[in-house]
Amino acid sequence: MKEYGLVVIDMQPFFFRNETRKAALPDLLKKNNELLQFAHDNRIPIIKVRTVHNPDKSTWNLVMKKYNEGGLYDGDDDVDFYEEILKYPEEETITKTRQSTFIRTNFEGLLNSLNIGTLILTGVFIHGCVGRTAIDAYERDFHVILAKEASFSDIPLQEQAMIDVITGEQEQQVLTNNEIINVLSKELL
Repeated sequence: MKEYGLVVIDMQPFFFRNETRKAALPDLLKKNNELLQFAHDNRIPIIKVRTVHNPDKSTWNLVMKKYNEGGLYDGDDDVDFYEEILKYPEEETITKTRQSTFIRTNFEGLLNSLNIGTLILTGVFIHGCVGRTAIDAYERDFHVILAKEASFSDIPLQEQAMIDVITGEQEQQVLTNNEIINVLSKELL
């Protein structure tokens, strides 16, 4: 069996500040929790990823510096994972400052230490952090399953472009929760 890991990216209130994003949140939380429960019940490693910056601008990206607008500071109300997201004592946490979870973190080392070869990616945004993590995972020889129902984008053209790269160029998978659970259940037998 390929070793799987569930990676939940940026399910933080900061990223749901507009009405379109807020409207998608209840279903997104439900779909993430379905996969979290399945992973926990089947001893699949869970890694939660959050974006956090320093107010001194030392972790800001180029756009933040250009417009002198920061956010996602540790201790702010909008930086922690939503309370509704299931939590387990055995889950790991990665803190990042860039869109890809691989950049300036120990993510790849953690995946290797857990013998994870296939990442099941969820969260926000398919056109941003989730998609860029998927692309960088491929470049590091990890397989990717993008959990379509447990991930979100509010920019349809960019979302589709990212999915086209992930599925077309990289030949990775984009599956529903039921498809993911069915594939993993067969391998877990």
